[in-house]
Amino acid sequence: MPGPLRYADAVRLLGGSGPALDALDRVVGGVLTTAAGPAPELVLSLVGADAQLARLSRSLVSSTAERIQGLGRFERTERLAAAHAVIVVAAYGDAMAQARLPFDVRELATTRTDSVRVATGDSPESRRLAAVADHLLRSHLPLPSPDEPYESTLTALRGFYASMSGRMEAYVCGLAFWDRLTPAARQDVSVSLHDHVPDAALSFYEEMFRQLAVDFPDVGIWADRVDHRATRDAVRRLDESITRLMQGDLPTGLTALRRAGALQLDAPVLGTDDTAEGMAIPSLREAYVSADFRVAAFRTADRLTSEAWWQQHEVRGGLDTFLEGFLTAPKAVEVPILLLGLPGSGKSLLTKVLAARLPAEDFLAVRVPLRDVPAETGVQDQIEVAIRQATGERTMDWADVVRAASPALPVVLLDGFDELLQATGLHQSDYLERVANFQQREAALGRPLAIVVTSRTIVADRARLTSGGIAIRLEPFSATQTGQWLELWNCKNAAYFSRRGLRPLTREQALAQPDLASQPLLLLMLALYDAQDNAYQGEAGMLAGFELYERLLTRLARREVIKHEARLTDEYLAQAIEYELLRLSVAAFAMFNRGRQWVTEDELETDLGALLPQQTSPATGLRAALSGAQRTIGRFFFIHRSEAFRDDVRLRSYEFLHATFGEFLIARLVTHELQDLMSAERAEASKARRSRTDDSYLHALLSFAACAGRGPVVTFLVEALRPLPPHDRAELRRLLLRLFHESLDERPVSSYGSYQPSLRSAPAAPALYRANVLLLLLVVAEEVSGRELFPTEQDPVGAWRDTMLLLESQLYVEEWRALASRLSLERTWHGDGRDIRVRLDDDVQPDLWEGLLVHPTEDPRTVNPYWSYGYAPGSEGRRYIGWLYTSPDTVAQDAHLRCDIGTDALLHMAQSLEELGLGLALTSYVVLPDGEAVSAARLLFQLWNTAGDFSAVHRDAVRAALHSFAPDATDFTKRYLTAVLRQWELAGHPVPQDWVDRVHSLIETQAATEAYAPLLDELPHPPT
Repeated sequence: MPGPLRYADAVRLLGGSGPALDALDRVVGGVLTTAAGPAPELVLSLVGADAQLARLSRSLVSSTAERIQGLGRFERTERLAAAHAVIVVAAYGDAMAQARLPFDVRELATTRTDSVRVATGDSPESRRLAAVADHLLRSHLPLPSPDEPYESTLTALRGFYASMSGRMEAYVCGLAFWDRLTPAARQDVSVSLHDHVPDAALSFYEEMFRQLAVDFPDVGIWADRVDHRATRDAVRRLDESITRLMQGDLPTGLTALRRAGALQLDAPVLGTDDTAEGMAIPSLREAYVSADFRVAAFRTADRLTSEAWWQQHEVRGGLDTFLEGFLTAPKAVEVPILLLGLPGSGKSLLTKVLAARLPAEDFLAVRVPLRDVPAETGVQDQIEVAIRQATGERTMDWADVVRAASPALPVVLLDGFDELLQATGLHQSDYLERVANFQQREAALGRPLAIVVTSRTIVADRARLTSGGIAIRLEPFSATQTGQWLELWNCKNAAYFSRRGLRPLTREQALAQPDLASQPLLLLMLALYDAQDNAYQGEAGMLAGFELYERLLTRLARREVIKHEARLTDEYLAQAIEYELLRLSVAAFAMFNRGRQWVTEDELETDLGALLPQQTSPATGLRAALSGAQRTIGRFFFIHRSEAFRDDVRLRSYEFLHATFGEFLIARLVTHELQDLMSAERAEASKARRSRTDDSYLHALLSFAACAGRGPVVTFLVEALRPLPPHDRAELRRLLLRLFHESLDERPVSSYGSYQPSLRSAPAAPALYRANVLLLLLVVAEEVSGRELFPTEQDPVGAWRDTMLLLESQLYVEEWRALASRLSLERTWHGDGRDIRVRLDDDVQPDLWEGLLVHPTEDPRTVNPYWSYGYAPGSEGRRYIGWLYTSPDTVAQDAHLRCDIGTDALLHMAQSLEELGLGLALTSYVVLPDGEAVSAARLLFQLWNTAGDFSAVHRDAVRAALHSFAPDATDFTKRYLTAVLRQWELAGHPVPQDWVDRVHSLIETQAATEAYAPLLDELPHPPT
């Protein structure tokens, strides 16, 4: 029969031995080491017989530091977790030892199994040391983790200690000495266990944990409590590891794999073909700047693409250090880590840094570029393909690699999950589940590993998430990080700048374009642009928005053209640059019109074939085409190319590193096409026989998505079109008005009819074209009237209403809301008829959390019933003292059939009046003495809102009762009058019953409205 579990045995799990262990036994007088008789188990033995026990415990843990360093990474992590469990329980024992209790704590002696139940609430499988230790380790005691604040661990521990006190109290109540305790003594035990011991245990824990974090920096990193010295030591170990790797001081068999990871950091961040002669390009090692990040555990239903979800989690710094620490935590081998970020944010670079810098003696890093491995194969096959590609050895399978690397912990870096999704489609949406299953299988087979999966944030919602996983999102560069990167760039190119008389780009200058300065690759592009002739520095103070992007992309396109066709004349060079930008613009529309930020190569080829038919000879004009679309698009480094293999076929997709590039190119192509149409209009104006200007190309571009849905597109359009000369703007205004008038007409067969980037309903194409032309018209004209929009309609307001209903029915909800929030409408009069003036609302800003467009200030948009019903100033309708529109049942039926959320919300509120029998007030109106028309329902709501104060509304509501309802609605008129007069009474001005009887008599006889005037005059007037 095994002896009692000793604290010394628990420490031996960490490799402890020697004088400290012997001293521990001496302190407790040999009780813990004797095999005879009952003795305290792990929890209770940690109570100790002397205060010296806590010091010896820490000394014993410290003495194991050197021993445990020689263990494998995973075994070391498990043993450190066990050590942490020991100090958690030891802290409670120390608290019990110092607690004021009416009995001797040595009387708590019991069997191992019973004592463990006190600590964990359950019993181990046996009394053997290994079983008890395993039980304690897997009892889910609170454990620090890098993805959770250290304060969260303390909170969890406080709760654990409270529950432990509850079990301790139950255990004590069953012991023999409990019966001899007085009621007061028993109360003292309960108070001490619940009010004092948990807090004391937490204090002891923090003291022990600080010592453990010093002895074992891995544990400190779990809770971000390791000091700077330890961090520097960790970095030093990384560098020493790389040095030993390059010198071959590593186990054989994996040298090539590890060396391949290290050598990647020495490659330049950009090929030399993309730079000017003499320019120095930093290596990946030099250019790497540790990004800020957010980290959180996620559940299956969480939306990792939601900004609101991420805003709940704090921004942290030092991601590479965080990840190294996390890889030493037990959770690292239980769930995959999902690393998210924008294109160009440094996800792939981070995997290269980890593959090269993780200490070789602790970790086996295997980087798997998912674009280069078969997409349809299993996770293990993908890893093995990546190993073979890196080493050239075809005989190494995964199990062999793990055995050869032992005791290092494998860390698999699956880089580019988004590329699988984009290039192969939704059948890879279960990939994260497959990764998690692979990780669980490997752990069950005794080959635990950590897995990091990278992806762009925008596609994260297309994957099925595994509950309990860890997500990390890279944040944009801060101003400090931008400055750090530029300092390196300027230092690297100091000689180049000096030779060419150029000024280094400063942080403040770069931050003038935050979209470009906040992402590493875009910042590199900006630096390259400025490094040619300080073009950006010369323009940054003068240019903004559209013009800056125009010059930037034109310069980059020029460089690409010259690189491949250096001998072009100026004329053909300018034309070739336009070809490049045109193709990029078609790519931007390919993404935009599909409602995505990316497009597959096949889709792009189809669109290019439809919009830019290939020609066998050079052609002039904006729409001329070049062959090899994928090469033209892919060679721009500000475009991210995703690749994956499926069935031995390489699949590609494209995406701009920042959405703003695509949005600029959309606005640019639309602007150029409008200018072409203006030129065509001018040419037709000089002809004797004029023909209709062909807008089929513009129609093809603008019939699949609403430009208003992309705020930056509208901004770029404003910046491009409003600076046009007044004459050109007036001409363009006339052109756009004509296109609006014809937008719903049947169109002739177009040469661009094969352009079908997305499937939408038949009415959607004309509706979207009308919406986009309206937006362009407002960009150019700033204001347009209803009679200009609908010159042939007698009622332009009715035609406007029909157009808005059409757009609302055919645009996606997000598109409609974005367009509606962009339109500012004023209801006006034109002679004796209604009219409107529509403007583009520039005072609209994006909601950063949900991407919706919102007005920064409230706009009540007060309804004028005179305008709604067409009663113009001076008209017959203005002489009415009241009127009834229609039955509220008709309004309710119309609203019910529409099934519109907004209308339903208003109907839901109005139904409360219907339930009170006052529904007719919704469509009945009265004219007040000051000439204002108001509905009887509105007056009733105002009356209820007076809070008992007597006001003019009281008389106005009576006027509505007497003048706004149909003469035959006698019962309703009485009900409405009763509701009004009740408010008179509440305001302290009850109306005499004689007055009420006389009014009722007139109502029943359907008297003329003039008969009520004397009775209305009898009512008191409120004080002014």
